[in-house]
Amino acid sequence: MRRCTLEEVARFSGGRVIKGDPTLPVERLHTDTRSLVAGDCFVALSGDRFDGHEFVREVRDRGAVASLVSNRLIPDLPDDLGLVEVPNTLEALQLFAATYRRLLPVRTIGVTGSSGKTSTKELIAAVLRTRFKTKATEGNLNNHIGVPLTLIGLDESDEYGVIEMGMNHPGEIAPLVKMAMPEIGVISSIGSAHIEFFHNQAAIADEKSELISALPAHGHAILNSDDEWSRYISHRSNAPVIWVGEGEHSTWRAEELQITTVGLSFKMIHGDDSVMVRLPVFNRVMVGNALLAAAVGQVCGLSLDEIAQGLESVKLPGARMQVVQARGAWIINDAYNANPDSMKAAIMALKEFPGAQRRLAVLGSMGELGQHAAELHRAVGKFAAQQNIDFFLAVGPHAEAYCTGAISGGLDRNKTAVAFDAEEATSGLLTRMQEGDAVLVKGSHFMGLERLVAVVVGKEAR
Repeated sequence: MRRCTLEEVARFSGGRVIKGDPTLPVERLHTDTRSLVAGDCFVALSGDRFDGHEFVREVRDRGAVASLVSNRLIPDLPDDLGLVEVPNTLEALQLFAATYRRLLPVRTIGVTGSSGKTSTKELIAAVLRTRFKTKATEGNLNNHIGVPLTLIGLDESDEYGVIEMGMNHPGEIAPLVKMAMPEIGVISSIGSAHIEFFHNQAAIADEKSELISALPAHGHAILNSDDEWSRYISHRSNAPVIWVGEGEHSTWRAEELQITTVGLSFKMIHGDDSVMVRLPVFNRVMVGNALLAAAVGQVCGLSLDEIAQGLESVKLPGARMQVVQARGAWIINDAYNANPDSMKAAIMALKEFPGAQRRLAVLGSMGELGQHAAELHRAVGKFAAQQNIDFFLAVGPHAEAYCTGAISGGLDRNKTAVAFDAEEATSGLLTRMQEGDAVLVKGSHFMGLERLVAVVVGKEAR
C-alpha cells in the first residue's frame, strides 16, 4: 500500500478523524493485532464471537499509529493513537479498498471456481512474474475481508494483481468484483462445492457468472471448455471469451501428457505453436489450470516460451497434491480442503501415480454439502472403487456413506474401514501401510488430516 495520511484513510473509508493529526502518515490498514508493524492503522472488525475494539488499547504498543473504529467509547487510549470513526468497520475497510484500488494503474485479474482457483491463481501469478511486477492473493484470503486486504497490499509500481475470489453463499462474488475491477476474469471450474447454501448447481453457476458479467468489453473471460457449467454461463460475459481445453472452440489445448514420480509434462498448443511444459504436480486437472494461466499470459503479451517458463517455476501452497516419501511409501498430501469434484480429481491422480505397488485412499468427510451430503459422499466412494484402489479408509461423519458407495462400486467390504477422526485414521493407516504404497490423504479442512500426514511422514520425509 502506498503511504496515506490519516485524513485520506478517513475520506477513503467514509469516516472522519476524531483523534490525532490528519496529516499523520499511515503505511497500511491491517486487521490482525498479532502481525501489526510500525505505521499501521488497525481496523477493529467485529463478528459474532469477537470484537476488535477490545484490542484497540494495546495496538499502539505493537506499532500501530491509528485505528479505524465504529465505537469511540474506548477507555484508556494512548494519547498518540489516531482514531478514524466509521459507521461499520468492515464496510469501511471494503470502501477504502475499492477507493484505493481506483487510484492505481494496476490491471487486475479475478479468479474464481469451485475447485482449483488457488492453484490457478498461483499459476497465473507465476506466468506474469516472468516479465511484470505482479502481486497475488496470499494463501486463500479470498473472501469479504481477504479481498480488500489483498487490494490494499497493491502499490503504484505493481503492474498486475491476481485476485482470488471465493464464496459459499449467494451474493458474495459481485461485491468482490466491484472492489477489484478486474479486466480479465478466470473461472477454473463450476462444481457442487458449498451446495448446502444454494438451491442447485445452476445457482452456483449463476453466482460464479457474476465475475464475467462485470468484465468490461475490452477485457477477456477465460473459461474451461471441458466444464459444462462454464459453457452454460459463457454468454453472460461482456468481454470476448477465450476457451481452453478439449472443446471445439478452444484455442489452448494440451497433448502428450506424461505423469512421473516427479511431476507431469505435456505439450501446450496454441494455434500453430507449441511448447513442452513440465509441472511439479501430479494431478492431470492441473493441466487445465495451466492452460487458463497460459491464456492470461498471452492476453497480457507474453510469448509461449515466457509462459512455459512461468508455469514451470510455480510453487503451490502446501497440502495441495504435495508428494513426499516416507516409510517406504509415497504420501500424496492433499489434506487442505475437499469437495466432490476435487476429490474425484485427486483419486484419478492416485490411480495414475506411477510405480506404486498398491494404492490406498484416506478420504475425510466433505463439508458444506447440506442435504446432498450422503448422496455425494456415496458417489465419491463409488468413483474411488471404480478406479481400482486397493484400500479405502473413510474418516469423519460421512465415513459410512463413503464406504457404502465404495462397496456398491465393487470394492470388497474387507478393503474398507471407517475412522472417527484423524487420530483414529492415523492408527488405521499405519497398521496397513506397506513399502511401495501410494497413499492419498484428502478431506475438508475441518477434518484436520494434516495431523495424520505429520505423524505418518515424521522425520523420514524427503
